Amino acid sequence: MTAALPIPSQAGPVGRTRDFSILVVISIVMTAFNDLAPLLPVGELSKDAFVYFLPVLFMLFLRDPAEIASPVVMTIFVIMFLAVMVIGVALNYEAISVATFRHRSGMSRVITQTMTIGFGFFVALMFFNFTRRGYLPAILRGASAGVLVMGAVGLIEFGTWFNLPGVTQTYNAMSLVIHNESSDFYPIRLRSTAFEVSWAAVILTFLFPFGIASLRMSRRKRLMVYAAVYAILALAQSRTAILVIGLQSIMLLWFHIKGRLDHVIYGLAAASCIALGTLAIPGVGPTIIEKVSNVIVYGSVKGSVETARVFENVSNVTRLAAVRAALDMFAENPFFGVGLGQYGFNYPAHLRAEDFRSWEVREYVLSGDDSYGWPPTYSIHARLLAETGLVGYLLWLGMILVLALRSLRNADARTALGRVHLAVAMTLVGWLLLGLSIDSFRFFGGWITIGVACGLPTHSTRARRAAPLAPA
Repeated sequence: MTAALPIPSQAGPVGRTRDFSILVVISIVMTAFNDLAPLLPVGELSKDAFVYFLPVLFMLFLRDPAEIASPVVMTIFVIMFLAVMVIGVALNYEAISVATFRHRSGMSRVITQTMTIGFGFFVALMFFNFTRRGYLPAILRGASAGVLVMGAVGLIEFGTWFNLPGVTQTYNAMSLVIHNESSDFYPIRLRSTAFEVSWAAVILTFLFPFGIASLRMSRRKRLMVYAAVYAILALAQSRTAILVIGLQSIMLLWFHIKGRLDHVIYGLAAASCIALGTLAIPGVGPTIIEKVSNVIVYGSVKGSVETARVFENVSNVTRLAAVRAALDMFAENPFFGVGLGQYGFNYPAHLRAEDFRSWEVREYVLSGDDSYGWPPTYSIHARLLAETGLVGYLLWLGMILVLALRSLRNADARTALGRVHLAVAMTLVGWLLLGLSIDSFRFFGGWITIGVACGLPTHSTRARRAAPLAPA
């Protein structure tokens, strides 16, 4: 683990960090936008606003070159993971060198995906150092501001559902900048600043825990953050959002009522009575059960987005086909996988006949239209198993779990340091859950959290530093 540090909010000269903290705040807000028009040739990263602010952060990072440090845990992981990536590519080089699919070559995918992971590690390194230099309060302020920005954009988007004059025009003008792609497939689901509704959940997985972590936040602002998060959650109707934000909320509630078992019992009893009373109302109970079932099965309270003649959810067929193909690749290459970025090239060969029931699968494989993009695995867990094998997957999972467990042991809703540890744990646990439906390394909030986690001291470390020296 990294060297022990004083509490981040007190580290470094206060005046020096205050002058540049606005840059860190802006960078965190930028993580809320991931659907910009591509301006740089950096693959899937080109739509993230955060990428375009990286040069500014890099200058801030280099402002004190003598103080730049690297966390031990992350450094070891980077070296080992890079070694696994190289071994995987070397073992599959003959296939990778001739692979082509959707106008892309095998080596080009290796380069772009290595670039994405490299960006992630570099972001973690920068925020590790920012945490050490006392910019943690700016990170927390940026997170709360990011949630409120998402809430404001979401409110304007919500107004367009009712064709409010002025609101619709305002949103359309904003979308020219913040939304490169649009679709009528889910016309009544809120995506706010994100690429799609599931990515709104990805963004909030980081912004929500850190946005409420500061003890200095006013009660009014805290309520506004909560309201924005749960309003987006309700209007997005995303299974990913319900799963991740729901679990994070349970973790948050547990650490706030921890040690007060009487409050837990009374709360559960009251909630049970309210739930049973609501379900007992004629016509209300069945309706609630039906809508909840529709959200779980179809991702929408209205049920299947297909026509009434179709009784099977296409999205579920596509996801099952993608994950099953990835697991088949893992079974064939269990230790080092098929090579980083090579899932798409192997995807068609691992599909089954029944998978072509989905028009999405047919478009990925048979269509020459590149607008459908690269075949996704819909799961970072399945993707890592397929592309880096069991060795690479366990390395990634091990780093996340080590940092998450470290922060869970130090989480405490009553102290400033404990609340940041709680935010770290909530985000990293959320990242693991996101991996069940998101397969990209573009989650900059996760990389930022790794950097913060490595830079945070523990309660035991602070106690040892504060203890008087023993007499000689």
